[in-house]
Amino acid sequence: MIRTFSLFKHLIGLTLCAVLLLLVAAPASAQHSIIVNKASAQKASKDEARDMFAGAKLTWSDGAKVQVVDQAESEAGKAFYEKVIGKSVNQVRMQWTKLLLSGQAMAPKKCVDDAAVKKAVAEGPNTIGYISTSALDETVKELLRIE
Repeated sequence: MIRTFSLFKHLIGLTLCAVLLLLVAAPASAQHSIIVNKASAQKASKDEARDMFAGAKLTWSDGAKVQVVDQAESEAGKAFYEKVIGKSVNQVRMQWTKLLLSGQAMAPKKCVDDAAVKKAVAEGPNTIGYISTSALDETVKELLRIE
């Protein structure tokens, strides 16, 4: 009986470790979708979109000002900036602060999660945002998919 209880305890421990490993590993492999308003005719290459989020490109090809919608405070946001932009959230913030203080750009709109980003992008004609690909739906249009 003691041996059975010990084996049972060991199996529970292994199961918990496996679940934790899956939870930790899942965000690292998540795909991101860069999204725009579903009525938008705007287009951008991966490099142009990256530059928009980094504050290096402030207008669309037709001259309209870009409104960035951001969720940098979330784990998805941190991963997006490191993976796509190649900079930390703090480095990108420093760039945006310079642009704001010089009057060259509008501040990125801050959102807390994918749902808030979709809502903000759906409401703005020249907005660009990013969400987890799994959150993509018909309320917005996918501009690019980042794997």
